Amino acid sequence: MDDDTISSLPDAILSRILSFLPTKHAAATSVLSKRWKPLWRSVSTLHFDDTLYVKSNYTGMNNFHKIREDYSRFLQCVYAVMLYRDLHLPIHTFRLHCDSCEFYDPTNVTIWVNAAVQRKVQDLELSLGFHPCNIDRRPTNLSSIFTCTTLVVLKLCQIDLIPFSSGVDLPSLKVLHLQDLIFLERESLAKLLSGSPNLEDFKARGLRFDNYNTDREFKPLPKLVRADISATQTCFLFTEVVNNVQFLHLDKIPSRLLLEPQWIDLDLGYIFPMFHNLTHVELVYQRYNSDWSQVVEFLHHCPKLQVLSIHQTDFHYIDSRQIEKSGDWQFPPSVPQCILLHLRRCYLNGYRGTKAEFEFARYIMENGRFLKSMAISSGIAGNQKFKMLKELSYCQRSSATCRLSFK
Repeated sequence: MDDDTISSLPDAILSRILSFLPTKHAAATSVLSKRWKPLWRSVSTLHFDDTLYVKSNYTGMNNFHKIREDYSRFLQCVYAVMLYRDLHLPIHTFRLHCDSCEFYDPTNVTIWVNAAVQRKVQDLELSLGFHPCNIDRRPTNLSSIFTCTTLVVLKLCQIDLIPFSSGVDLPSLKVLHLQDLIFLERESLAKLLSGSPNLEDFKARGLRFDNYNTDREFKPLPKLVRADISATQTCFLFTEVVNNVQFLHLDKIPSRLLLEPQWIDLDLGYIFPMFHNLTHVELVYQRYNSDWSQVVEFLHHCPKLQVLSIHQTDFHYIDSRQIEKSGDWQFPPSVPQCILLHLRRCYLNGYRGTKAEFEFARYIMENGRFLKSMAISSGIAGNQKFKMLKELSYCQRSSATCRLSFK
């Protein structure tokens, strides 16, 4: 398709094409011809990324000054785009990525976000490059977001949040992803969730609270179907918030954490819940050597589970001597209902061939009456890998249609 053919397309189609580009590149099309000049201003998707302006290969004494100049151009671009746009033209999607922490000014972000909210933004994604471990804290005021009734998708990453004193009213919000955020208090998160009654997809990883205590209860989210949470910081959400989901991803589970005292929230009198609707779970362990007895106990709380996926990270730090020292795992006295009646697929990632791992895999295959696939992956190669496959192949399978795959 040549340039003339593209230019002959309707404005709506051209604007749609430009919406997939970072705003810097979309604005650059204005030099093509008079036909293109006004188009980028009507694009309903704005995507600003300071890495497209700030070069990372500067060296020498002028490094700091050159980066500051580049960042100034980035600021000018964002303000120019916001000013050039028709005030009555809505913004459907607003994405902002700032990685130059040393020049970050939260006032600018507040102004841009307020402008997007005024233009009835529906999809808002902010990544501001702040890490919870930073000493130099620059909290950002995003209070206008939390009363934006048009917002459907909200993704916040690496932000130190100024407390929002007003109430939260997000009736249209369906997707909420929070990663590496600092809240002044845990009550702020409770307020945010209670003000999002129609939430369907929730992610919470790397959250930090200056004040962990709260008098506000975490209320159930009746429409929530998908949750992705970090077990080390937000296990308290199990109590009411995520126990009705169909899909659950638990990230960074330390060994022997499930059902151990660490899961008990002293403030809430926490009791591990039943996941009556859960059909798909992904468990990601922080360290190698998962406690398989605790996994089975977890499965007793998931009566309808169909897909079980277990990921063991950092296994490359474990040498062969540690594998040999790992103990046996005895079959528990009872089998969870989900394994007997509902489990269809099981994935074991980071398999090292310990006795406990093998016994767990055998336990699933021998009791999974309706199991269709047992997929195991390992970073080990050569004869040792072939030996593990051979050992697994000899396991009895309760389901005649179960397929064992090993890679």
